[in-house]
Amino acid sequence: MQIAVLTLILLAVAAALLRVSGEAGLFPAPASAARPRDFVDRVAAAPNPVLVAALERAMTVDRAYRQEGLSIGQLALRLGLPEYRLRQLINQRLGYRNFAAFLNFYRIADAKTALADPAQAEVPILTIALDAGFNSLGPFNRAFKAETGMSLSEFRRLRPPATVPVRRFPEPASRITNPA
Repeated sequence: MQIAVLTLILLAVAAALLRVSGEAGLFPAPASAARPRDFVDRVAAAPNPVLVAALERAMTVDRAYRQEGLSIGQLALRLGLPEYRLRQLINQRLGYRNFAAFLNFYRIADAKTALADPAQAEVPILTIALDAGFNSLGPFNRAFKAETGMSLSEFRRLRPPATVPVRRFPEPASRITNPA
């Protein structure tokens, strides 16, 4: 019985080793077979300036981040491209951790501008959070504190200049090294 179990384990390990692809497997793929796919991946990953401009316009001019329940699928549909391409652009090319971090960047920048505006000093923080696209105060507080290092009331009390600079797309993209 022990020999049968040991034989089954050895067969499973051998099958797993044979299934490993690329250089790590027992039978590595020839170098010529890997090159064309690598080239295609690099070309496909190159940022499209028209797409980047459309995304920037949707976020800065149209303020898509304010849309309630905005998903990456909805934004991709709005831009007329597959969801995976938009996800790839946001994560790999623009340097955001995920779609939520991408949205929160714009939402928090909007909230910072409102909180710094003396004309909105009497507007409740909840109203500012909802206007910026957050669904409730709790997530807004956490995201704001993580981004700025201070609470909402501290930020409002210190009143930085009303024009809070918004980071443009080329800056996060410059943090990512080109795989070529």
